[in-house]
Amino acid sequence: MKRVVFIAFTFMIINQSFAQQLPLQSQYMVNKFYLNPAFAGMQEGLPIHLGVRRQWFGIKEAPVTQYVSTNTAIADGFGIGMNIYNEATGPTRRTGVSLGAAYQLPLGGFGVVERRLSFGLNFMLNQHALDKTKLETYLPDDPTIQAAYSNQLLPDASFGVVYDHEEKFFGSISIVNLLQTRSDILNIPNEVRNNFVRNYYLMAGGIIPAGDDVQIRPSVLVRSIETLTTQVDVNVRAIYQDTYWFGLSYRLQDAIVAMAGINFENFGFGYSYDYTTSLVGTFSSGSHELRITYRMPSIIDGNKASKSLGF
Repeated sequence: MKRVVFIAFTFMIINQSFAQQLPLQSQYMVNKFYLNPAFAGMQEGLPIHLGVRRQWFGIKEAPVTQYVSTNTAIADGFGIGMNIYNEATGPTRRTGVSLGAAYQLPLGGFGVVERRLSFGLNFMLNQHALDKTKLETYLPDDPTIQAAYSNQLLPDASFGVVYDHEEKFFGSISIVNLLQTRSDILNIPNEVRNNFVRNYYLMAGGIIPAGDDVQIRPSVLVRSIETLTTQVDVNVRAIYQDTYWFGLSYRLQDAIVAMAGINFENFGFGYSYDYTTSLVGTFSSGSHELRITYRMPSIIDGNKASKSLGF
């Protein structure tokens, strides 16, 4: 009985995470391209982010995510990027790859790019897999499970716009699931179309100098899913000499996040811990996320690679 209840709970989680399309991250402010393709090429160098996230530690078969993300400028005003991710939850697995490109329009004058408007487009291909051997049902050889797909490939796309005032402020909006492709891994014939709904990400942040060596970087993220829900993150990070940083984040009605990191030459390390405040926290000791970044010089940077690993 417990196994069946857990599977039902797992599918509820999966349906919600499918709607989000991209697996959850707590350190997205270091790699904003992950949420908006218009950020491609807006940082110096070619950062390669590798991360792993263990959601709801203590709950058996809770989501575990691995990801690789990178983006770089390939010419003045043009950037490209790629995200690869894998998320396993109970009997289900989701693997995806996205390829994006962005064009930055300078708004500053006299050859100095102080303000710019960027437009980005991303194409995604996601594989949804179901391991039927992990399912236990009341009916042996339940026809619903037997008829379900083991694998399903679904394409989609995202679009984003970013306004960036260098070293002061940025604001962005991105839309995921533009194509709203249909997902029905259970392969049940009915008249109801089980489509992915569009997701909207609104993000803004800035830099507040606090002396010669310290910067305060507040930011906010609003996630909105059509016909479903809206979630708000409020974040603040303090960065000392572009080397050490720590931050706090509050995800409304979900979690309080503590994070810290260090940048050393072209390497960056970050760790975050989510203390779950929702009902799931009753059964979980929180979520853990570890990120490692290596920054190489991009084509147009020559041998220059920035030590600043986040806006």
